[in-house]
Amino acid sequence: MQRRRVLAAVCGAGTAGCLGEECPSRTDADPPPESWPMPGFDAANTGLDPDGDSPPDDPPERWRFDAWEHDDHGGVASAPVVDDERVYVVYGLSAPDDRFPPEQDDEGAVFALEEATGELEWEHSLSDPSGAPALVGDGLVVGDGDGTLTRLERRGGDVVWETDLGAAVRTPAVADGWCYVQTDDGRVFAVDVDTGERCWDDRQKGIRDRLGLGDEHRATGRPAVGDETVVVLTGSNDDPPPWTVLVRGLDKESGSERWAIELEDPARSSMLPSPAVADGTVYVAVPGELQARSVEDGSREWTFATGVDATSSPTVGEDAVYLGAKNVYAVDRDTGEERWRHVNLAPDDDESSSGTDRTPITGAPVVVGDRVLVGFGALDREDGEHRWGAVGDDEESDYFEGGSFGRELPTDGQAVANGALYATTRWGRLAKFGGDDAS
Repeated sequence: MQRRRVLAAVCGAGTAGCLGEECPSRTDADPPPESWPMPGFDAANTGLDPDGDSPPDDPPERWRFDAWEHDDHGGVASAPVVDDERVYVVYGLSAPDDRFPPEQDDEGAVFALEEATGELEWEHSLSDPSGAPALVGDGLVVGDGDGTLTRLERRGGDVVWETDLGAAVRTPAVADGWCYVQTDDGRVFAVDVDTGERCWDDRQKGIRDRLGLGDEHRATGRPAVGDETVVVLTGSNDDPPPWTVLVRGLDKESGSERWAIELEDPARSSMLPSPAVADGTVYVAVPGELQARSVEDGSREWTFATGVDATSSPTVGEDAVYLGAKNVYAVDRDTGEERWRHVNLAPDDDESSSGTDRTPITGAPVVVGDRVLVGFGALDREDGEHRWGAVGDDEESDYFEGGSFGRELPTDGQAVANGALYATTRWGRLAKFGGDDAS
């Protein structure tokens, strides 16, 4: 199914431009706040909060927020991020992988909701939303389709700085004082979170780029930031096929390319799940399989076959990797063998989903305590048994649209903080389960 080759050892196929000095970690940098500061929880995208508290089983719904009641531009919603005072979500994202996306124009907004009540506290307009926000210090950073990366104050939403990155800005990852982010044309940037100044940028250039025939690569996910390496996925815009996905490891301080692996993409995935990095291994979900590769050189460690094209970003626990790929899977981190699966009864493709109330699971699981949070519910971490809530295969649910493939949750999953679960449907409903009762 795949065609793999090492493209470059150091800087061979890509171009890295260091706009200033290298970008070392800064001990005085504002860290992301506690709670759930970015999709995937941390800059490595693990989706694991080792010190967090999962909601108790069968938690009540504390509140719900329907974004379409506050913004009539349409579109879909991002994964939420949370601090101890507010919940933040972007609404108005395009949905290229949906068969029947909601009607929308280009505009949208960042919404900041009061954590305890779900009441709208402030909003910041976006010309063309293109990714989820990430929190850092007393602010948040968010990208826009016009190429702007913006830092806003968490309290009030005032603009702190803006910088132009030249193409639609995807979801940032924040680590050690730097914001690592991809743009739609496949470029990767390291941006100072305090000032908005760019340190380095990298672009994988192909023949089409060099001849001025348009962008050869595209990106939708966020980087996964390890101790020394930033791992990114970029898809090809080749037409006709074969289509490919590049998995690349970039030097964290300079942006130079350490290695690149080319994988086939028979589905021409319009949404590339973000990779995750943990303990020297990068986990990559591509159509039909989950791969574990060395962060050092990109070499393959194991492959787990899922058999379906649409998957979530992987989530990395202490001893297993969790993935939504129609079913939910727990895969042994060392061997790549299946530990358990939560079977979803949804159909396999868009056309056959008509008339069913069951929704495939393609949102990233979240691991907190002894629970794997999926959708608007939870599975047991040990055996995958359903514990509570709607996880995507419920016949009746207030949170899932019946008969709609791929439109249940953002592929980046939910947030778990303050003893509560916060989950967003891609069509704009955000709900809180558990935690304090504001009433």
